[in-house]
Amino acid sequence: MTVQILMPALSPTMEEGAIAKWLVKEGDIVKAGDVIAEIETDKAIMELESYQDGKISKLLVLEGTTAVLVNSPIALFSEETDDSGNEEKQAGNQTKNLRVQNELVQEVSSKTKDSKNVSTKNVEITVREALRDAMAEEMRSDKNVFLMGEEVAQYQGAYKV
Repeated sequence: MTVQILMPALSPTMEEGAIAKWLVKEGDIVKAGDVIAEIETDKAIMELESYQDGKISKLLVLEGTTAVLVNSPIALFSEETDDSGNEEKQAGNQTKNLRVQNELVQEVSSKTKDSKNVSTKNVEITVREALRDAMAEEMRSDKNVFLMGEEVAQYQGAYKV
């Protein structure tokens, strides 16, 4: 069965938002609680989580699209994953992905030790994006890391971090 994923409302007065970033692509298998997108308004950024296990069938709204009305469809979700019996294949892919990530980390680490090999290409992001990404990365990598404070849940933190 295919279900529409709708643009969520971050507050009772929110009328529209933007798809800041898709964290999944069409065909990806997700589990309940997996973060699938970042939704942005003028006041907050929210990580949109999958509410159940299934497959992302189609992304209806492109990353970076603004003025997406609340409750309008942004993606299609299929409860059928079409991967019964493929658990070993998925585990192998996850292991391969971890190996590639480790190799990249080692490569970057070795390049920073030898300043001649350090890339001079800079990627510009805002301080808010850097803080948000760093906190999200730490919380995803270690279940013991969490964030608490004023306006963290409902308003997504100070300055949309």
